[in-house]
Order: sequence, then structure tokens, then C-alpha cells
Amino acid sequence: MHRRALLASLVSSLLVGIAGCQSDPGETGSSSPTDNATRTNSPATGTTQRPPSTGTPTGDAYTVPDADRILGSAQAKLRNDSGEATTLTLAVEYEGDRFFEESFDLKAGDEVSTDSLVASHATYDVVVETSDGGRATDEWSIPERWHWPQLAILVADDGSLQIGCGLPRSREIPVENTDETPRDVTLTLSDGNETVVETTQTIQPGNGHLSFDGPIGGEYEMQIETDEGSDTATYLSCYCRNTEARVQIDDGKPTLETLRLTCE
Repeated sequence: MHRRALLASLVSSLLVGIAGCQSDPGETGSSSPTDNATRTNSPATGTTQRPPSTGTPTGDAYTVPDADRILGSAQAKLRNDSGEATTLTLAVEYEGDRFFEESFDLKAGDEVSTDSLVASHATYDVVVETSDGGRATDEWSIPERWHWPQLAILVADDGSLQIGCGLPRSREIPVENTDETPRDVTLTLSDGNETVVETTQTIQPGNGHLSFDGPIGGEYEMQIETDEGSDTATYLSCYCRNTEARVQIDDGKPTLETLRLTCE
């Protein structure tokens, strides 16, 4: 199968049965709907709280004045994959305004979720602290066309504290080996200069897959390598904002095709 035919097949298979998700041509796009209902202004914080409406966040979700509104829930998920209980304190800020701060007691293996924290497309500052003195900071960026964002907080099995846009989960990438012999294929995910995933698997002739334990949600560089060559692409791994990938091997050389999907 040629590259063009492969990509067409990938697009067709991905879009069938995926409700609410569309391919993302970029960060620009149509703005979220706004409502004309009465708004409550807070002089103390300079924020605006819009009343609940169908299909939009409710309760105390933070609203940035004049920013496009998120259509879905924007909550935080916290998980403790370590073997010990811990207390996580999560704080979220916008331009110095700390509008959310709460502590969560998590036993080993626990996972909890907050209510929707924010209602506006914007970039927020996140601070997470643990009861044993650990601390991590990050930016929670929610661009247009992404209406089901998630803030993920993870205490990994090694005790490290991680922040991302989705909790880790197992993943698979389809691989078509058009050769008549098995091929050893190495998949690598890198975050800057650090390798976060590396696995080598043997792909038999025909259709197979590469499976791996996905990292905390974020943007990574994916590399697919064989003895005959390699190919790379940007790989986004978030909640409801992901890169679907597919590999084809011809004469030992891999071709990596990707498509970005975003829940709208």
C-alpha cells in the first residue's frame, strides 16, 4: 500500500464511529458559542462568572473575561500509583489570581476527580505539592477547538510527581509489514532531551501492532526505527486530544503516518 492510500485508509477508519471528535487542522478555528445571559462580575478578582447553560460548565468554574467559552467539563483527575498514601494539594491560577486550592488524601491506587475548574479557553498556572515536600509546576493550556480538556496529576509508581493533559494509559499503534520477513521495530517517545518510552518489538509479515505504556499526557516526539531507517512525528497524548498513528514497513524502512483528533 502506498503512503497516500495508507493515509486515506487511516483517516477513514479513524473517523468512523468517533462521536464528537474531529481532525484538528491547527490551533485556530471557529470560536466557541457564547451566551447573552446576565453575568456576575467580581471587582476583587476581575473575573466574570456566567450562569449555567445547557452544554457548558456549571457551578464555580472560573471564567476569564472576553475569552472563548469551553463547551464541556474541564476537570482535574488525580491518581496515586505509588505504594504509599499521600496528600496532594492542587492550586490553579490565572495571571496571579489563585482561584482554586484544595488538598486530597489519596491512598495507594486511589484516583479522584474535581468538578469542572475552568470555563474559558486560556493558559493557567498549576502548582502541586505533596505531604512529603514534593512540588511540581506546569502550565495548563486550553486552546480553541478543545472542548473536553483535562488536568492530570499523577504520583507515579516511582514516587515522582507529574502534571499533564491526561492520565497514562496503554496504547497500541497498528503496523503493516509488507515484507516477507519479520522486522524488529523500536518505538521511542521523547520529551525534549529525555526519553520517556522506549520499546523494541518484532513485527511479523502482515498486520501487527506496537504496544506500549503511554506516559503522562503531553506533546512528545515519536520515532519509529528499524535497521533500514527511521521516521519521526509529533505525538500528542491528552484526554480527548490525541494523535492517532500508523506505521508501514516497506523493504525494511518504516513510514509513520499521523492524524490529530480533538473532541469538540
